[in-house]
Amino acid sequence: MGRAAKLAAPWLGGASEDALGVLMYAFVADQILGINGLVNISNIVFLAAFSVRDVLRLRLLSIAGEALILPYYYFQNETLWPPIFWRAAFMIVNAVRVVMIALERRPVVLSDKEEQLYRIAFSSIARREFLKMVSLARWVDCSAGEVVLEKGQPISDAIVLISGEVEAILGNKSRVALRPGQLIGDVSAYSGLASPMDVVARGPGTLAKWDLRHLREFTASRPDLRAKLLQVVSLDLSVKLRDVATVVADFATGKIPSEPPPSSA
Repeated sequence: MGRAAKLAAPWLGGASEDALGVLMYAFVADQILGINGLVNISNIVFLAAFSVRDVLRLRLLSIAGEALILPYYYFQNETLWPPIFWRAAFMIVNAVRVVMIALERRPVVLSDKEEQLYRIAFSSIARREFLKMVSLARWVDCSAGEVVLEKGQPISDAIVLISGEVEAILGNKSRVALRPGQLIGDVSAYSGLASPMDVVARGPGTLAKWDLRHLREFTASRPDLRAKLLQVVSLDLSVKLRDVATVVADFATGKIPSEPPPSSA
């Protein structure tokens, strides 16, 4: 009997090893190919989702992870409806956010006028923010001799010269030419004051106007945009101060007359 046991021992050992191998294979196959494998694959996708930096990719992978695990809940002996409902809800939320992100990342297309205005005055602002802001603007054409702003008139619009020639007439009748891209009535407008000078068009031109009340409401919830606009105003003011100082210096030295010479009859 002892001899038979010794002879059978190697065979029994090999059989147990084969059985263990079969069990391990069945376990691994079930965890990868079976319904339980959906849980593992879903969590691997979630792991990849939380490893990426891009928000759009994160949400797309999250939707895929949620979708992979839905059959696991459905094909149980008793369908698990609460987890299916919540996973579907998460998928819907992520899908909505994916659509919104895709819309936000669309290329910004500007018209010729908008592109010109952006290039000469607002290039420091993100194009998408500028597109939203310029939708509030009114495009106004002016003719030679037209008064754009009258001295003492309350300023209700922020105005930017797009094209043409406009000049500001100072108190001593000296004149400062405004170039395309410069703001008209900017400092006075933000200070709530009336226009301290007349602004007159010297020839045909185009202006962009924003109602100040609407512009303030628009920038109230956009502090970054408001800060950028204040930088634009500050830069424009420094250019105007330089131009005014040049005109005053020329006037003081007699290089330009305070009044245009009378025409000879």
